[in-house]
Amino acid sequence: MYIYNILVIDDEVQIKDNCDIYKRYLKSKFDLEVKFDVINTEAEYNESIPYDVLLVDYDLKKGFSLNNKLMGDEFIKKFRENNKISKVIFYSSAFKFRPNEPNYDFPFEKREAFDLINNLQIDRIADKNNFEMMLEVIKSCCERVDVLPILLSKIVEEYEKEEIKVSYTNIQGQEVLLSELLKDIINDNEQGKAFRKNIIDTVLSVILNFKY
Repeated sequence: MYIYNILVIDDEVQIKDNCDIYKRYLKSKFDLEVKFDVINTEAEYNESIPYDVLLVDYDLKKGFSLNNKLMGDEFIKKFRENNKISKVIFYSSAFKFRPNEPNYDFPFEKREAFDLINNLQIDRIADKNNFEMMLEVIKSCCERVDVLPILLSKIVEEYEKEEIKVSYTNIQGQEVLLSELLKDIINDNEQGKAFRKNIIDTVLSVILNFKY
């Protein structure tokens, strides 16, 4: 069973206890295996480590400078510069969901919320104090994780253990390291898109030509 790697960005230390509870319930209720890494300060963040899902708190005043803006949307903006495909959950105790209406109360204008979600490619938002909602959004994002970078990261990791460099010849005839292609896919740039299409075309060709 695949273990989903989830990074939690929150300046409150007690969020680690919440994550332990989320982990138990996600396993017992949905049979999802997850691993939470929690960072409480900007110094702990290592952008080179790939994650399937990010949970980012709205208010990061206690542990993150973020150009003095101190808010989670600035962290997400920085993260999205190099990663366009990992799922992002934006959450806060200040996001109040009204169960009788399909709406939230935000600590900012509704138009700003709309722009944040679209411009930063936020996948889900959640009320931090709503336990069932937090479980549901984590489950939803795990189920929609892109499988290709997961598989590639495993291949790269295994070869790097043996100190083996694996390359791929792109459509321009250039040799590109698989580790670099993994970055291209995560960043969803042109070379990453071309490699993704080539992989899918190759797999489909093999499947369609296989004689049962």
